Amino acid sequence: MPALPDGSHVTEGAGSHPDGFSRHFARAAGREFHYLRTGSGPVAVLLPAFPWSAGSLAPLAEALAGEFTVVVLDLPGCGNSHSLGGSPTLGDYAGGVAGNLGALGIDRCHLYGIETGAQVALEVAARHPERVARVVLDQLPLLEDSQRSELAERSCPRFDPSWDGAHIAAIWWWCREQSLFRPWYRPAAETRLDADEPPPAVLQRRAADVLRAGDGYGDGLRAAFAHSAAGSLGRLEVPWTLVTSPADPLTPPGGRNPAPGPHGTVIDLPPGPDRWSQLRALFDATGSADRSLQIPARTSAAGAIERGYLTTTSGQLLVRRTAGTGRPLVMLHASPTSSALLEPLMRELAGDRPVIALDTAGNGDSDPPPGDGPFDIGEFAAIVNEALDVLEVGELDLYGTHTGALIATDVALARPGIHRLILEGVTMFDDGDRPDLLPRAELLASYLPTFEPTWDGTHLLAAWHFRRAFTTYWPWFRRTRDGIRWVPMVELPAFHRGFVEVAKRLDTYHLPYRAALAYPTADRLPQVGVPTLIAAHPDDPLQAHSPEAAGLVPDGHWDALPDDITAVAALYEEFLTGP
Repeated sequence: MPALPDGSHVTEGAGSHPDGFSRHFARAAGREFHYLRTGSGPVAVLLPAFPWSAGSLAPLAEALAGEFTVVVLDLPGCGNSHSLGGSPTLGDYAGGVAGNLGALGIDRCHLYGIETGAQVALEVAARHPERVARVVLDQLPLLEDSQRSELAERSCPRFDPSWDGAHIAAIWWWCREQSLFRPWYRPAAETRLDADEPPPAVLQRRAADVLRAGDGYGDGLRAAFAHSAAGSLGRLEVPWTLVTSPADPLTPPGGRNPAPGPHGTVIDLPPGPDRWSQLRALFDATGSADRSLQIPARTSAAGAIERGYLTTTSGQLLVRRTAGTGRPLVMLHASPTSSALLEPLMRELAGDRPVIALDTAGNGDSDPPPGDGPFDIGEFAAIVNEALDVLEVGELDLYGTHTGALIATDVALARPGIHRLILEGVTMFDDGDRPDLLPRAELLASYLPTFEPTWDGTHLLAAWHFRRAFTTYWPWFRRTRDGIRWVPMVELPAFHRGFVEVAKRLDTYHLPYRAALAYPTADRLPQVGVPTLIAAHPDDPLQAHSPEAAGLVPDGHWDALPDDITAVAALYEEFLTGP
């Protein structure tokens, strides 16, 4: 099996990022970092503001892509990049970025940062001038000590999860208020920003970024506010441009602008539709930056789960994998979450074999299938099979849970070389002849609400309560006595982790779900020709009919799952090592 691909060009139709972007992972100093890449020419590296992900700078990357190889980094602890841990300083972040550049083989580049990302860019340029041909500092916070202390104390409230979803509303409020007032926590006429409010889709992405960063979302902000940018700017020896704006969300009115000196210029660019193209004019394509970067080789530490992207005809799929030899175990998650929730079981099952888990197309960090749908399970299975071909997987064992179980079934029907199949929680529905089952037509009509972003964030709170209802009723929309789930409640931290994955894909979460609701389980299971274990936890709403599903498979076996994950892994391992 080849090394895990770092990622490659997104094919036409991939909808996660603008056409021409590709997503990648690499490793530096023992930590994974994530970046977007587009274009060709001299290398320009862009740093977003904390805690936003690389997608926030997609418009500027698009503007530069005609003349530059553009790399947009997720800063440590943001987006899909690992955090630095502890209480990092701005110097730690600058060192992390410099290490990332080294891992990508970038010796010298044009460097851009916005807001607190500009502080990181400034510090990289000050500490590693040999790596920077020019640095553009967009809305660099130049603050007095008292202002920095106040921002460090008040700018990053805690968003502790609560069952009522109050933290979801608070996160949306925090994201939105930053576009209205300077600082966000002091709303007044004199602190109002002169700029358009971001559209709901942008606020949704920002809220998802905060959710993904978790408790550490404020680490980078606090590090930036603890550091005086003016001192670093004064000793900068590379060409620099400071870009100011009346919409700067951090620097108060009347904030200091330095004298340009021999290396610098200061310009003002007000907000507006042409701002990204105006920023483009500040980059010099004839400068002495590298004109290429490398895709670094990656070696996996024993027991570690590494992430990467596979490119298929439907776009990029995120893959998690542990190292090992022998017949791999491929795992497919339940919708609408992602393979992140399979990581504990992956670690239990890893041993000497490789374990591979994919984010289903349209869930987690994988691109949705091209087109508007609806799609069927066979189409999702075809994407999985294509991904396994990219990984050069021959013989394998296969596991799927809930929607993933149905996709795994169709993979098994289409792919040779499957040794054993595990299906955890199998759906069966009533098509008019099984009153003991849930009616398929009702589920298709009511199970999948839409969550179009709204200016006030009520869609995100509705999504939280939608997922919350799954823990108390089955199906979630049948909120009556006969729908009550008399099972132990899921713990709040685990529930919140699952919601973070759902929030990434509110626009496409429903695509695999709808395919699962339409799947002809009773017709497909009798066609499975490999030994199959169907299992479920006692509190799984799909447990009631899973034993019946096992009886439909010619070589089917049923088992109830224990509560302890180590015991679950032992049960699965015993089955997988059978003849």
